[in-house]
Amino acid sequence: MPVRTVCACGAVYNLKDEYAGRRLGCPRCGGAVEAPALPPAPPVREQAGDPAFARDKFLLHERHLGISEKYSVTDPGGAPLMFIERPNHIFLNVLAIFGGLAAGLLNFLLFSVLHALARKAGLDPLFCALLAVWARLGSALVVVMAAQALSRKRHITVYRDDKREEVLLRVTQDTRLQLLTASYTVAGPGGEALAVICKKRLNNIFRKRWYGFGPGGQFLFLAKEDSAILSVLRRMMLGFFGLLHTDFIIYSPGGAVLGEFNRRQTVRDRYVLDLTPDSLRSLDRRAALALGVLLDTGEGR
Repeated sequence: MPVRTVCACGAVYNLKDEYAGRRLGCPRCGGAVEAPALPPAPPVREQAGDPAFARDKFLLHERHLGISEKYSVTDPGGAPLMFIERPNHIFLNVLAIFGGLAAGLLNFLLFSVLHALARKAGLDPLFCALLAVWARLGSALVVVMAAQALSRKRHITVYRDDKREEVLLRVTQDTRLQLLTASYTVAGPGGEALAVICKKRLNNIFRKRWYGFGPGGQFLFLAKEDSAILSVLRRMMLGFFGLLHTDFIIYSPGGAVLGEFNRRQTVRDRYVLDLTPDSLRSLDRRAALALGVLLDTGEGR
C-alpha cells in the first residue's frame, strides 16, 4: 500500500512502504518531509480447536478400498494430521431406493385409476389432464422424495487418526430430504456449533456454489467452481470418465480470495486445501476442512 506524503510546498508523493515513518528530502523544494507511519497490521486470528487445524494447507488423500469414503489428512511435508470418514450406508440406501420406487409405483397406479374414473365420469378435461400429468411426472418426483426421506443421513467425522478413538470435528447432515437445499452443520467435539455449510441446487445449474454461514447466520464465505465453461462441459460429458474436473475458489463476503480446493490427478486421489491467501486466518480452518470434504463427497468428484 503506497504511503501518501505531502510536502509544505504542495508536492504530493506516493512512496513505497519501506519509506514509511522516515524523514526525507523533497526533490522539488529541498525541504524535509515526514512520511507517515503505516497503520498497525490487523491481528492474525488465533485458530480455535485442536492445534492440528492451525495451518494454511491441508492434503487430503482419499482411500478407495472400502465402502465408506475415507481420507488421510497430512501437511505438505506428509506428516499425518487427521483421519476423516463419511459412511455411504450402501445397503440401507439401496433399500431406500426400492422404497422410493414402490412409492412412485403406488402414486402412478392411484392417479392412473383416478384419471380413468374422471374421464369416464365426464369431468373437466383440464382436470383429467392434470391427473394424467401427475401420474407420470409426479411419480418420478415421488420416487426421489421418498428415497431421500428413507435414506440414512451421511454424517462426516474427523478423528485424530484411523484408530477413531478421539473425535476432533463433526459435520452432520441436517435433513434427509435435500431437494432444493443441502445443509450441513459443523460442530466441535463437544457439540458446539461452528458453522453451517449449504448448497442451493437451483443456483448450481451452470456453476456449482457452496455457502458458509456462522452459527448466528452471518455470511462467512462462498466457494464456487473456477470455470463456468468447464462446469457446463463436466455436466454434459458426465465428467468424461473422471478426467474432466473443476477446482473451487473460496471467497470472503467482500469478494477477496481466501483459498482454493484443488484436485490432483494421481493413482490415489489427492486434494489440496490451500488457504495461504487468508494470511489473517479470517476463515476458521475447521469449517474450511469440512467444506473440502463436502466439495468432494457432496459433488461426486
